[in-house]
Amino acid sequence: MLGIGNDLTHSSFVGDEFTIDSLSGLVAWYKFDTGQTVTGSNTVSAWDNAEGTAGLDLVQLTEAKQPAYSSGKVTFDETDDFMRTDTISNTNLTDNFTILAAIKTHSTSVANQTLWSGSEDGNGKNFFRYDGTLWRFRPKAGAASQATIAHTLTNNELFLLTIIGTPSSGTINIAIRDNGVAIGNADCPSATNSNVFNFDRIGDHNETGQLWDGEINEFVVFNQTLTGDDLTNAEADIMARNSIS
Repeated sequence: MLGIGNDLTHSSFVGDEFTIDSLSGLVAWYKFDTGQTVTGSNTVSAWDNAEGTAGLDLVQLTEAKQPAYSSGKVTFDETDDFMRTDTISNTNLTDNFTILAAIKTHSTSVANQTLWSGSEDGNGKNFFRYDGTLWRFRPKAGAASQATIAHTLTNNELFLLTIIGTPSSGTINIAIRDNGVAIGNADCPSATNSNVFNFDRIGDHNETGQLWDGEINEFVVFNQTLTGDDLTNAEADIMARNSIS
């Protein structure tokens, strides 16, 4: 895991004057310690979308599948916990997108840990997951367009993962950053819909047993590629709110 390095600067971050929702292209924002409906069993049954589109609120009505809640931390048990969007299940992220997530894995030895996915096109597509020593991801095109990026995580260490999609010769390039530091990038092999991802859930891929093992404390989705000050300010804001250093 990496701390803040030279790639992340805070010179243009002006305290409380910056907010995530001041940036264009915001689709969904599941904010740290904000908007969660917490049950008497200290589990999360709903998580409001701070961007404002109610159909993109995250919900989980089955108590046994609700992640645990404690002081802003939302913990997925890698057994059956996940949350999905309420009524909108076809949020396509095409060509350009940015996802920022304050996350922690309990065990890097657990394979196929799905951070987020989309169910619109069935199994084996539209997922982004951690698999031992790397991130493995497939767009709407499916297995033929799968790509990977090596990234060593540390058990029980909270960090900010930034995922950036940009167009690349008829397909999409995915780059990742760890606490604002560039880790690597890869093109999804070109095919029909290799430039499209679908999003409608966190912590799971279509209830196929490929679940996240750890915390997802904040999750932000943009349908544009954040760059420059927009990117570094967004990263700094989330890291400060989640006490990531």
